[in-house]
Amino acid sequence: MRYREGMGEVSGGWLERLEPGRLAFNRGAYFEAHELWEEVWRTLDGVERLHVHGLIQIAAGLHHLQQRRPRPAASLLRKGLDKISRAAFAPSVDLHVEELARDVARLLAELDGPGARVTAFRLPRL
Repeated sequence: MRYREGMGEVSGGWLERLEPGRLAFNRGAYFEAHELWEEVWRTLDGVERLHVHGLIQIAAGLHHLQQRRPRPAASLLRKGLDKISRAAFAPSVDLHVEELARDVARLLAELDGPGARVTAFRLPRL
C-alpha cells in the first residue's frame, strides 16, 4: 500500500486517513465524507485510488439521495459499487466494504423498483 505525498511516494498511512470520512459517512454527513475522502484519493494510485474513488462516488450518491435527486444518486451509486467490487480491500481494512456493497446493491434495487420513494430508504453505514 503506497500513496504519493508531494512528488515522492511513501508507504502506508492511507487507511488511517480514511477514518474521518468514515465517521462522517456513518453519521449521514455524506457530502463531508466525500470531501474528506477526496483529500486522501488525490494522493493515491493503483487499486487503493480506485477503491477510495468508489467510496467517494457512493457518498456523493447518498448525498444526492438526501437531496431527493434519485437519478444522479443511482448513477453515482452504481459507479461507486462497481469500483469497490472490482477487487477486495486489504483484509486489515476495518471498513465493512462487503456489507456496504450489499446495502448499496439493495438500495439500487429499491431505486429501480416501481413507485420508489426517496424518503423510504435505510441508508448504509460503513
